[in-house]
Amino acid sequence: NAEELVITFKRNMADLSKTERRRAIESVRDVIRAAMFDDAAGSAYEVECCPRCGSVAIVKKGKSRNGEQRYLCRGCGRTFGMGSERILGTSKLPRETWMAYAECFVLMLSLRECARRCRVCLKTAYTMRHRLIECLSAYSPSFKVERGCGCELDETYFPESFKGNHTKGSFAMPRPSRHRGKQVRKRGLSREQICVMTGVNDSNETFFEVSGRGVLSKKRAMDVLRGRIMSGSVVATDKASAYIDVLAELEVAAHAAYDSKDRSEGTINRINTVHSLLGAFMEPFRGVSTKHLDAYLAWFKWRRTFMATDSGTAERTVARQLANGVCRSRIRDMFNVYPPYMDYWVASVARGDKMAAPRYTRKGATMPSNIPATTIRIEPEVKKEATVILDELGLSMSTAVNAFLRALVREGGMPFEMKVKTPTSDGKR
Repeated sequence: NAEELVITFKRNMADLSKTERRRAIESVRDVIRAAMFDDAAGSAYEVECCPRCGSVAIVKKGKSRNGEQRYLCRGCGRTFGMGSERILGTSKLPRETWMAYAECFVLMLSLRECARRCRVCLKTAYTMRHRLIECLSAYSPSFKVERGCGCELDETYFPESFKGNHTKGSFAMPRPSRHRGKQVRKRGLSREQICVMTGVNDSNETFFEVSGRGVLSKKRAMDVLRGRIMSGSVVATDKASAYIDVLAELEVAAHAAYDSKDRSEGTINRINTVHSLLGAFMEPFRGVSTKHLDAYLAWFKWRRTFMATDSGTAERTVARQLANGVCRSRIRDMFNVYPPYMDYWVASVARGDKMAAPRYTRKGATMPSNIPATTIRIEPEVKKEATVILDELGLSMSTAVNAFLRALVREGGMPFEMKVKTPTSDGKR
């Protein structure tokens, strides 16, 4: 029984060396995590439709080597198994590793700490986080306000961030880089702020939608609220002008607009509380890349829905949803993702905005953003003297190097004569 198993384990552990004991503890921990995952996942998932085309015309078609049931889709003609389109079915990592990552996910540990605890590399920890977020976000409740129900709407803003390692890709910074978490230089709601529309209804359900740059416009507000706010609902917002015509077009029963500076008429405290919790959630990351902002908003929404209980219950919830959830993203799709809303920086370059100067240029000398960075070694004294001359000419070091290489290609060799001077009769060279 269980008690005899524990007594035997303690007796055997006492006979092991320190190194062997550490290995035994790790092995037993993996066995426990695998068992916890199986208990939380429950029975096998019942296949109802094809994971590729969605057709319900499926029939059983034999079994795999490990005894897993296979299926044939009459619609697209493809075969699939119980693990198709699911994380465990498309991952080589064992269940105990995913259970260990579920614990890290609930505790909101950093990627490096997740990699250390799960014994994987940093890149794998990164892909595990994003695959898990995609899988779990499908379980978050949808937001909808029916006739007679109420909600509060507001928007919050995040500084545009290009956080990440860009040395191996073709992406070039459209502006000078800044320290992580630092605010934009422009005051107020500038175009370098990313707008996120938010809402909370009577059922305490929320939504978070990234909605472009700068102050919210009527068109962007309509694109977000259409399908979420039904006619006859009661809506409370701030004094933003974009909501007036949009909510009138959606035929809401009542629209109360409150001034954020004057609380005498009323407030939208519920959505303000959500914003405060969202800010506390984002703070440990010291800035989230704009291209991944949607994923982190989905993570926060999931935590707000399923983290009301203790951490142990939340870990079992993650394991159950992980075992039965769907993740269609592939690892190759998670890297070299181009940031959104880059048309703003293209227009800035066309206007000659200095703030839009790429980081590999100087004094406004532009270079296409699709040219990857190249590192070269230059003697410090030579670089210093050359920089002084190039500054007087209004050229950057990158422009000078490119001009030299183009001349090298054009001439088919060095664009200047190279020779060793012979000594003259007086001994001078």
